[in-house]
Amino acid sequence: MYLHLFLLFSSGVSSSFLPLKEMPHPQNKTKHTIIDEMLCLLDAENESIKVQLSEPLHIMNPTCAHKTTEKFIHELKRIPKWTCMKTVEKDMEELEKKCSILKKSSSNDKSCSDTAKTSFSQFKESLKEFLRWVNEKQDCSNIVRNESNFFLDSKCSCPDPWDHRKGLL
Repeated sequence: MYLHLFLLFSSGVSSSFLPLKEMPHPQNKTKHTIIDEMLCLLDAENESIKVQLSEPLHIMNPTCAHKTTEKFIHELKRIPKWTCMKTVEKDMEELEKKCSILKKSSSNDKSCSDTAKTSFSQFKESLKEFLRWVNEKQDCSNIVRNESNFFLDSKCSCPDPWDHRKGLL
């Protein structure tokens, strides 16, 4: 009986006595907000994308938020060659599903269809401004992604916050 208790006790607590450096990395616990990820990917995209894109004009109008999101997604689909922008496109689709201000509204505001042809760098700045505005909305700023699927490709050069903490152990 004592041997049974000893084995039960020692197997259950053995990991709590490991030195910090030998503790296993907690898998999939680090969270990153999707908006932060997108902003980082947009900052990291330094390629010269030679495509004229349509930029939505009323990006901080709540009644246009859904239409604006659709337009950004549509334009991002036009530049599939850039892996980081493909990730931004997927994140925009995820954000659209989970963020209430981006859901389709019954508004028929004609100004929501207003767009302008622009370069990629101006399009990118407009998208970043839109994302910062969306991030201010209560239910949008806390949409997160697990560490395991944070970046799909090593070409996307945003740092993983977990890497900075690993050095502290």
